[in-house]
Amino acid sequence: MKFLFSFFLFFRPFNIALGVFTSWVVYLLIGSSNMVEFYNLNLIIICYMSGANILNDFLDINIDKINKPNRFLVKYPFTQKYIFYLIVILFFIGSWKAWQIYPLAKSIALFLVLPLLIFYEIFLKKIPLIGNIVISLLVGSVFLYTEAGLTNQIIITWKIFILAFFLNLIREIIKDLEDINGDHQNNIQTFPIVYGQNQTILLIRILSLIFILISISPLYILNYSTYYIPLIFFSIHIPLLYIIWGLRVNITTTKLHYFSNILKVMIANGIIIILLSY
Repeated sequence: MKFLFSFFLFFRPFNIALGVFTSWVVYLLIGSSNMVEFYNLNLIIICYMSGANILNDFLDINIDKINKPNRFLVKYPFTQKYIFYLIVILFFIGSWKAWQIYPLAKSIALFLVLPLLIFYEIFLKKIPLIGNIVISLLVGSVFLYTEAGLTNQIIITWKIFILAFFLNLIREIIKDLEDINGDHQNNIQTFPIVYGQNQTILLIRILSLIFILISISPLYILNYSTYYIPLIFFSIHIPLLYIIWGLRVNITTTKLHYFSNILKVMIANGIIIILLSY
């Protein structure tokens, strides 16, 4: 039973559920009724996200032995020889289905998302800040991809994409702070390792300020209902300010993990806010 539960968590079910939920929110926002296309889009999301999550663990097994010893491949190393085939199968199914969707969404999936997912895991995540930016773009691209897959155009979701990008970027940098010990021992040159904790905390604070200013700009407050301001203030701005206040040099990994989880909930809150305020 422990093996099956660990294998289930191996796929990062919460992250996948958040991706599917994001797609569902876009489906509601644009008022689509094409359930078949919606199903195909989400099958691709599930396959690509699962494949990328597993590839990440497959390549990071030595780092996870230090940072995350409870990960599936660390606890059950005998499964490694089967994992590569699972990754190939998931990416193949996702790509095969991607050939059957609208041209714009197909281009996003096959020529942007898939190459970036693979290059990120193999090369880009080792480059300070560039890797963080790429993964944040990929997470935010779910909004663009879903609208393109349902309408073959991108009109509504680009504004949501901007906010999602900044929140995810902040979270990715905090995760690098959390993983600094394992990354250092495995010679992974993340932003906190190259520039230090002080500069990393300063960067997080600057990005947080940019996010807050963008989120209350006329681009958003004039295009969403009156619910938008109080919802984003209490559900995102206050928790974000709490995180900024709590970031200190020599902060514990436990506290950083806690902040990372708060940001994950904030991202989900943001999706709900857009749905309620549109």
